[in-house]
Amino acid sequence: MEIKNKKALLISILAATFSIVFIYQAAFGFWQVQYTRGLYIWFALVLSFLINPNRKKEATLPVKIFDYVLVLLSTATIAYFIINFDRFTSNAGIPLTSVELTMGILAVVLVLEASRRTVGNSLAIIAIIFLAYTYFGKYMPTVIYHRGYSISRIISVLYASTDGIFGSVVYVFSTFIFLFVIFGSFIKASGAGDFFVDLSKAAVGRYTGGAGQTAVVSSWLLGSVLGSSTANTAITGSVTIPMMLSRGYKPHVAAAIEAVVSIGGQFMPPVMGAAAFLMAAFVGVPYMTIAKAGLLPALLFFFSMVFMVYLEAKRSNLKGIPVDELPSFSKVFLRGWYFFVPIGVIVYFLSNGYSPSMAGFWAIVSCYLASLVRKDTRMSFKDLFNALADGGKSSLALATTAGAVGILVAAISLPGLGMKFSSIILQLANGNLPIALVLVMAASFVLGMGMNVSSAYLVLVTLAAPALVQMGVPLLTAHFFVFWTSQLSVITPPVCLSAYVAAAIAGADTWKTGWYSLRMGLSIYYVPLMFVYIPYLMWVGEPGQILWAFITSLIGVLAFSAVMQGYLLTDTNLIDRVLLAAASISLIISGLTTDTIGFGLIAIVIFYQLFRIRKRDKLVTA
Repeated sequence: MEIKNKKALLISILAATFSIVFIYQAAFGFWQVQYTRGLYIWFALVLSFLINPNRKKEATLPVKIFDYVLVLLSTATIAYFIINFDRFTSNAGIPLTSVELTMGILAVVLVLEASRRTVGNSLAIIAIIFLAYTYFGKYMPTVIYHRGYSISRIISVLYASTDGIFGSVVYVFSTFIFLFVIFGSFIKASGAGDFFVDLSKAAVGRYTGGAGQTAVVSSWLLGSVLGSSTANTAITGSVTIPMMLSRGYKPHVAAAIEAVVSIGGQFMPPVMGAAAFLMAAFVGVPYMTIAKAGLLPALLFFFSMVFMVYLEAKRSNLKGIPVDELPSFSKVFLRGWYFFVPIGVIVYFLSNGYSPSMAGFWAIVSCYLASLVRKDTRMSFKDLFNALADGGKSSLALATTAGAVGILVAAISLPGLGMKFSSIILQLANGNLPIALVLVMAASFVLGMGMNVSSAYLVLVTLAAPALVQMGVPLLTAHFFVFWTSQLSVITPPVCLSAYVAAAIAGADTWKTGWYSLRMGLSIYYVPLMFVYIPYLMWVGEPGQILWAFITSLIGVLAFSAVMQGYLLTDTNLIDRVLLAAASISLIISGLTTDTIGFGLIAIVIFYQLFRIRKRDKLVTA
C-alpha cells in the first residue's frame, strides 16, 4: 500500500509539473518548437504509461517492468528528437540513419500505444491502416493509387519534422488547449461548478421539467468555460441527474439529457472545445472570429435542448421543482458572482487580440484569485496542487490524441489522400450539395463511433472539408459543419464517453442511454444544415436579416424537436410528424417562400392538434 501511495504521489507531482511548465511558458513566452512540442509529448507518454498500465488488474512484475521500459524508451526517443532537431531540419530530404530510423519507429509505436491506453483501440488502428496505405500505395485501386513511400521517408515526416507527431496539431494542443484543460480543473477545484448549477436551479427550476432545464442551463454556463463535454457531464451531472431522478425522470432519460446538453460546451463561446482552437489555426483567423461565428448556432443548440426537455416533461407530466425547495436567485448570485470574472477575462483577452494562450493563463490566475473571495471557496496549497495535477492528468486523452492524430494527418497528407477523398465525395454527390452534406454526416457518424471529438474533426476536415469548399461552401462554414457533425461521437454508441459517465451516475443502462442520447442530440446534424443554407447565422448580412434568420431557425428547431420527441401540444401521429419534418426542412432554406411554407405547415399541425385535444376533452367530460 505504501508503494502504491508513493507511486500515486509521484504521478501527481509529475502531472502538476506538466501543468506548471506550460503555464510558465504561457506567461513568459513559449520555448523553441522542439522543446515545447517535445516536452508536451514526453509528459503525455510517461504519464499515460504510469497511469494506464498494460493490465487493468493487478499486474505481474514483468508487466510492471514493461511499463517502466516504455517510460525509459519514451524519454530516449523524445530526448533524441530535441537534441537532434536542428540537424533534422538542415538534413530534410536526406535518408535517415539506422539510429534515427529506429528512434522514429519507436516514437510512432509509443505514441500509438499511449493513445490506445488512454482513448481506446480505434484511433490507433485507424492510424496504422493509413500508415499501411502510405507504404503500400502502389497496390491500391486506381481511385486511391499512389507510388508508395519508403519507411525512411515516412518516418522522416512523422518523427524528424514538424509535420507528424510534433506537427501543428500538437502545437495547438500544447499552447492553447492544454491551458483551458487546466482552467477547467481550477473551475472544479474553486467551487465555480457548484455555483453555476445552483444559479441555474434558482433560475429555471420552477418551470415545467425544471430539473431537466436546470441541467440545460448549468451545462450552458459551465460548458461555455469548461470546453469538455465529458468533464461537464461529470461535474454538473453529479447534481442534476439525481435531481432529475427525484422529480420522476427515468434513469436513462435523465442521463441522456445531461450527456447531450453537456456537448453544448463544445459549441458555446467563449472557450468552446478543443476543435475550435484547431479550426482557428487551420482557417487562419483569430479565435474570436471563430467564437463570434459559433454564437448563434450554439444558442440554437441550447434552445433545441430546452424544447426537447420541455416536450419530454409535458409528455411524461413532469412538473417543475416546488418554489420552496429552490434557492433564492439573488442570494446564490451574490454568493458567487465573482466566478463570472474568469469568463469576462477570457472574453476581454480574446476580443482585444491577445493569443488564446494568454487568455488561458489569465483565466487560470483569475479563477484562483476569485476563489479567495470567500473562505468556503478559498483554494489552499493542497487544492492548488490537486488542481494542477488534475489538469495534467485530464489532458492525457487530448495529448495522446494530438500525437496519434499528427501521425494520421501526415499519413493522409503525404500521398494526397485528402484530395482523392474529396474527389470521391464530389463524384458521388455529382454536384449536389445536399448529398455531399449527407455523405460527410454519414462519415462523421461512423468515425464518431470509434474516435473522440478532436480526432474525428481532424480526419474529416482533412478529408471532407475541401470537397465542401469546392462545392461553394465558404471555408469557415465548411469547417464549422465538420466541427459540429464530429461532436456526435461523445454520445454515439458504442464509444459514447459522456453517455457512459451520465449512465454511471444515474444507474441507467448504458445502451439505452446512448441511443436515447443519440435521438435527443440529432440537432447536432440539423443545426449545421441551417448555417450552410442560411449564411446570416454566421453573421453574414444586415442586422435585420440576421435577426429574422435566427427567429425562423428557432422555429425550425422547435419543429425538429417535436419530430424527435413525438410531442408538440399533444402526442404526434404520423401526419403530424410528416408535416413537422417538412416544416423543419423548409425552414433550413433561407427565403420568404420557404419560411412561409414552414410556418404554414406548423400552423396546420397546431390547429390539427388543438382540434384533437378539444375532441378528446369532450369525450372525457361527456
